[in-house]
Amino acid sequence: MNETARKWVSLWLFLGCAMVFFQVIVGGVTRLTDSGLSITEWKPIKGIVPPLNENEWQQEFELYKNITQFKTINQDMTVGEFKWIYFWEYSHRFWGRFMGIVFIIPFSIFLWLKWFDSAFFKRIGILFLWGGGIGVYGWIMVRSGLTGVYVPPIHLSIHLLLALSLYAYLIWLAIYVRNQNRLSEFKASSTSVSLIWLLTVLVFIQIFLGGILSGMRAGLSYPTWPLMLGEFFPSALVTEKVSWSGFFHYSATDFWGRTFIQFTHRITAYTLWALALYIVFEEARKTQWNKLQLGFKLLPFTVTLQATIGIITVMHCNGKIPVFWGVMHQAGAMILLANMALLWHYRKK
Repeated sequence: MNETARKWVSLWLFLGCAMVFFQVIVGGVTRLTDSGLSITEWKPIKGIVPPLNENEWQQEFELYKNITQFKTINQDMTVGEFKWIYFWEYSHRFWGRFMGIVFIIPFSIFLWLKWFDSAFFKRIGILFLWGGGIGVYGWIMVRSGLTGVYVPPIHLSIHLLLALSLYAYLIWLAIYVRNQNRLSEFKASSTSVSLIWLLTVLVFIQIFLGGILSGMRAGLSYPTWPLMLGEFFPSALVTEKVSWSGFFHYSATDFWGRTFIQFTHRITAYTLWALALYIVFEEARKTQWNKLQLGFKLLPFTVTLQATIGIITVMHCNGKIPVFWGVMHQAGAMILLANMALLWHYRKK
């Protein structure tokens, strides 16, 4: 790929990163405002056009009235209030379609210009299949929630994990294209490379746990830090009946499940933070700080930022989940993933 091709293809991929970032943010708002079930049908083409008059709005509202969520917790909702939650779900779906267009048109132009070799074409193919799969799974997720009060936590978490995995892959690919033939003189040690992969696995496990925690509304059960209602190891893990059902179907009474997922999410966060700092300090011990690559220099700040936002979020879960901090916590995860993508480009010495 020549210099001109690398410039435009990487710009296209970085634009895609920004669009996916925004999509995940909108998805977070959709989830935290309980807007995800407001559109009860999947119409890939006809669904592009929202309701345009009061009659059409009433028709959409009637469809929403038929699902369990409305009958259980939103019986007093007005059409005006329905329009608000509809806006977020519609925006989430519309942006997904728009991203598809932004990806397909430049891709077709680059293909016509013969800027892709077979290996890179396969990498782009993965992006398209991955993105389309996320859209399909998004509908599976919504459909699974139409018979309950909320979307099952497991589906919510898988959808989030797929989206953030795509985001991470897209950033890695964009950096790879932009820096082809420009390998850094800095090479991480063999030990650091192994630890970076361990850190990567832990980050994705933590994202999965966070999705489950959000779907279970587990933050509401222990809105305190550093202790969980006065305990480091919550006694509910021993005194309450063990139940995994809350992972697969939302349950307001599954206190053991909520306790387990929040405790696990906290412990994993502490482990992540400590491991990230160890990797950086270990590499800095072998190499002067000013010679460290940017990814290592940023890691202590991004992992600490994400941990701090997580603490603020849980401490604001008094009676309701704070939308702003919940979304910021999700954004923090994407910033950390972007940092990880920088680290993935290092080779062993």
